[in-house]
Amino acid sequence: MSGLRERQKADRHRRIIDAATALFREAGYEGAKIEAIAARAEVSIGTIYNYYQNKGDILGAIVSMEVNEVLNAGRGVVASPPANVGDALDTLIGIYIEHSLNYLSKEMWRQAMAISTQLPDSPFGQAYTALDRELTRQISALIARLQELG
Repeated sequence: MSGLRERQKADRHRRIIDAATALFREAGYEGAKIEAIAARAEVSIGTIYNYYQNKGDILGAIVSMEVNEVLNAGRGVVASPPANVGDALDTLIGIYIEHSLNYLSKEMWRQAMAISTQLPDSPFGQAYTALDRELTRQISALIARLQELG
């Protein structure tokens, strides 16, 4: 039974994220309302608040999903980098840039950065900083790997 319950919970979460992503792109972060996200996701407003405290937390979840996908794509470059240092860094950073607009528009990234700098001690600000650190660690891992390879 718990398997079904977990699948339903994951499905609701995915629908909320998908709805918010679409509405943030269409109406902008400020223009997207929790009520509209709930309607598009086919969940109640209360369900959204069971998952997230506010709209910024939803944006944070989308940012986290985006960055984690970027990190996963970058792992392949770190594991098997181009021999040339410049090419290796270009490849890794190219993945970051190319992938950065899959879920988030430029306006959404600006909003995420604004929230993280205005509220650095908030859960969103701390999560955003942690994701930035992971990207930095991956670049450092690439450099270390290149050094190993000579």
